[in-house]
Amino acid sequence: MPNCRVRVHVADGPGDARPWEDAGAMPPAEAPYVRPGVGEVVVEMRPAKRIRGRIAMPEGVAWRSPEDPSPVGVNVESGTEWIGTSWLDYVRSFEGKHWADDDILLCPNGETDGNGKPSTDAYGVNNFTFGSAPLVADCTAEVQKALKPQITYVGGHSQGGFLTYSVILLHPDQYQGAMPMAGDCWSQNEPNLWADKEDIAKDQHAIAIAVVHAKNDPVVDFAQGEHAYDCFRAEGWQKVRLFAPEHAAHMFMMYPVDEVLDWLDAMNGRNAKKTLSLIDEWAKAGEWGWALAAAKAQKTPVAKITKGAEEAAAKVAVAMAEAMKGTPSEWIPKWFEFWRVHGGADAAKPLVAKYLDKRHDQRREAQQMMWANQTAFRSKKPDEAYKILEDMLVKVPQSYEAYFAWKWLSERDAKK
Repeated sequence: MPNCRVRVHVADGPGDARPWEDAGAMPPAEAPYVRPGVGEVVVEMRPAKRIRGRIAMPEGVAWRSPEDPSPVGVNVESGTEWIGTSWLDYVRSFEGKHWADDDILLCPNGETDGNGKPSTDAYGVNNFTFGSAPLVADCTAEVQKALKPQITYVGGHSQGGFLTYSVILLHPDQYQGAMPMAGDCWSQNEPNLWADKEDIAKDQHAIAIAVVHAKNDPVVDFAQGEHAYDCFRAEGWQKVRLFAPEHAAHMFMMYPVDEVLDWLDAMNGRNAKKTLSLIDEWAKAGEWGWALAAAKAQKTPVAKITKGAEEAAAKVAVAMAEAMKGTPSEWIPKWFEFWRVHGGADAAKPLVAKYLDKRHDQRREAQQMMWANQTAFRSKKPDEAYKILEDMLVKVPQSYEAYFAWKWLSERDAKK
């Protein structure tokens, strides 16, 4: 299926099995099938992989047999892969909101039941674990092999949001966009841990990441979504955006998914007419990181945007370089916004390269200081912990950890 996108959704909570029927085991990946009269491919992974999923097919898309390699349904413009424990509720949400009418929607189930035992009920509670990311990626790979989508996004809500971050960091070559919702990066797998693996880090940075988290979420605190967003800003992402609805609470259907998908599509050179309009909006608002990334992704480069982004970066880089001669607590927050907004421009590259050289030299000491800080906090020695954070701003201001040192000190000072 050329020109087809897949979305992966990682869901959360039990699903309603009534509209579904048990279709049994899946044949080899080369020969999935469509139930008669229903545009849904039922996929069950091989038992050794311990994970199953469902695929919702766009209207008008038929499957091709292994004997006939010619694609069908070529008018499909997009598709998404969505990973989920309660896949059915989320499929119905996408259908009801018309978020993925032209998409292939893959919803893998978690590999354990509500009690931590291997899942045997495809329609009951299915939970993911710390080890789920490779299983989801494996499921994705089989679907990509069978359906050959042009592009794949992955997203998830709550438990699925946490897993989404792990999936894209551990298997970045399989995805072009991500929409983690109401989750956070697990401390065992934040993007800075891959800094010395340049090939993997390069693939990770190519992924557009739309962090979605409601400010009034009563289940997963908004601060966790902010933390995830900050993790990627602190590693120099330009293709990252925080969507923070005021009143969506922990309700998936209240999120601006259509706006999220428009942004991801723009970052990946899709929907040219809509994207060109967004590029102009972002340029006027000074969001040069998004505008430049979207312009570069178009089949025909948008020269005026590239020129505008370079001029803006050149101007701000001079001011940023001067600011970095001053107090770290003042320039650190400015730097991370500079990096996000202007880091993709050639005019910013000399300053970014100089910064990264210093970060490399400071990395080991910054890690040791952060470990000492965490030990002090866990030992209920806040004065010692905050003193270490203050020292970090002086000794390792270019480090990944220094941003969080600055933020935690700022939060402390705001409470005084």
